[in-house]
Amino acid sequence: MIEARGLSARVGEFELREVSFVVPAGKYGVVIGPAGSGKTTLLETIAGIIPLRGGTLALSGQDMTGVSPEKRNTGIVYQHGYLFPHLTVQENVRYGTTDIAYADAIAGRIGASELYARAVRGLSGGERQLVAIARALAPRPRVLLLDEPFSALDPRRRTLVRRTVRAIARELGITVLQVTHDFTEAGLLGDVAILIDQGRVLQHGPPERLFREPASPYIAEFLGAENVYAGEVRYLDDAAPDFLDGAERAAEKLAAGHHAIEFVSGGLTIYTIGDAPPGAGHAVIRAEEVLVALAPQESSARNQFEGVVSEVATTGALTRVTVDVSSGVAGVIAPRVPIVAALTTRSAQELELKEGSEVWASFKAMAVHLC
Repeated sequence: MIEARGLSARVGEFELREVSFVVPAGKYGVVIGPAGSGKTTLLETIAGIIPLRGGTLALSGQDMTGVSPEKRNTGIVYQHGYLFPHLTVQENVRYGTTDIAYADAIAGRIGASELYARAVRGLSGGERQLVAIARALAPRPRVLLLDEPFSALDPRRRTLVRRTVRAIARELGITVLQVTHDFTEAGLLGDVAILIDQGRVLQHGPPERLFREPASPYIAEFLGAENVYAGEVRYLDDAAPDFLDGAERAAEKLAAGHHAIEFVSGGLTIYTIGDAPPGAGHAVIRAEEVLVALAPQESSARNQFEGVVSEVATTGALTRVTVDVSSGVAGVIAPRVPIVAALTTRSAQELELKEGSEVWASFKAMAVHLC
């Protein structure tokens, strides 16, 4: 387990401040955040390389105050896979372990043993990462700290090694904390996600919660939410509004004190339920929640907007379609507002979407997150 409570540390002018989170024993944590936010500093503080200035840090239930790095039973892998240049690849992998057979077995699983005959100075960036990962796992650490450990690997090898590291961690009950800039990777690997910026934790929890329920518009935009609107939250009197689908889930939320809400942003009026206070706020709708059709859908949902396609951007199997929509309120003339939808490329082709296409964009009330 990694447990940070009010953790503070300083490197030059940069400071980690009041950092708190928990990664349960044997679970996989991921740290995300912009460049210079303190992600590597956090790992080095946990490893004991950077001294703790305030707060507490416990690893596997043991207080790390005053405990030297070599006694913390942690392994750390840096993005550039730092190796000992005066040692062979094999000696690097075996460094720090007393179980040579196990170290070699781990190297075989990771794909580093096939590099044993190579000189360290002749390794590529990806090969260095493989050796560094094997070296960190060989001593069976309680805690494994990974700083973008797969960044130099080609896509196929990256997928395989990522899966192998996750499997080994589960087998040995290792608690992992990994820095990544890849949101897909964060979702695939993480049991806990920690978003850090300017030395502070902005939000932490299960990855799906961070992505679907960001705590602020800044977090939503950083995590790639394409549809973030500033506006006003207005409570509706209707106790069982007709725009709510998923009746059971909606009823649970209403019973828990949530409200039927009309959210107004310029020329856009959105209906949802939530516990946001009335007044100024933000609405977030992820692009994958938006449906694009050539005609209005036969549904009671009010979040349906007629519009015109202004952009179609295809990247492999996914196509992002921007639809400039009107308010959807009869008789109201208002500036068009862009809504971005993420469709499969096949669906976009079947709809024959192109700039100027007249379409309908819609999304469920439960797909709207207010912050």
